[in-house]
Formats: sequence, structure tokens, C-alpha cells
Amino acid sequence: MLKSMSASRKTLALVWFVGAGISFLALYLITTFGESERVTSLWDWYLPAVTPNLSLIVGVMFNDIKYKSARSDQVDGFYYRVALWLSVIYLLVLFATPLLSPFTEASLDDDLKNSRFALSFLQALATTALGAFYVRQKDKS
Repeated sequence: MLKSMSASRKTLALVWFVGAGISFLALYLITTFGESERVTSLWDWYLPAVTPNLSLIVGVMFNDIKYKSARSDQVDGFYYRVALWLSVIYLLVLFATPLLSPFTEASLDDDLKNSRFALSFLQALATTALGAFYVRQKDKS
């Protein structure tokens, strides 16, 4: 089943901005009201995990506005759902990692360091799937 490229991009952007926004707010509250020595490690862990994808999404959104591209393009619904669910899973794991740290025996720094393996794998999959929606396609002329 085909889905509008424009609608797919908007939904994926919404998922990423809501997911990253909720994580951002949680980390802000943790670093504002929590232990101050953890501030740097939390933000050093979080920002590289979301900034590249958000930058890609914002850049393409503004490019689409400027050039009115991708309005009539269609995309296979299967690929859209794969990108959507990989993004949701990645953002949920990202959100859960610092929040679950108090329930482990390891320190927050160790939990953040250990989570990078799984998160790097999930980020690579989610970013690759997003790339299918946010790369410039050659003209079909």
C-alpha cells in the first residue's frame, strides 16, 4: 500500500521531535534537580544520540518548504512502518536508559557507557531507515 512521502515525513518528524523532546525534558529535570556531577556525562551521551537525525529532519523539512518537493511522491507503506517502528524503539530505549539506572547495581556513568553498544546498533538501523525518507531523490525526467 502506497503512502504519501510528505505525510510519512511529517509523521516521522513528529515521532522524533516528541520522542527527543520528552527525553530532553526528562534529562533536563534529572540534571536540574539531581546530582550535579552527572550533568556532563548525561548530555555527552544524549546529544549525539538525537542531534544528527533531528538536524537531517529539520534540514529536509525546510528544503521541502522552499522547493515544494516530495508533495506528490509515494512510498511503500512497509518501508514507512519499518522506519517508524525502528525510530520508536530507538527513542524508547534512549528514554529508558537513564531512568532505569537507579534500579541497577552499576553507576549511571557505567549504564550510559554500556548502553552505547545497543543504542549504536539501533541508531544505525533507525538512521538508515530515515535516510530513505530524507535523502534528495534525482528528478524522474
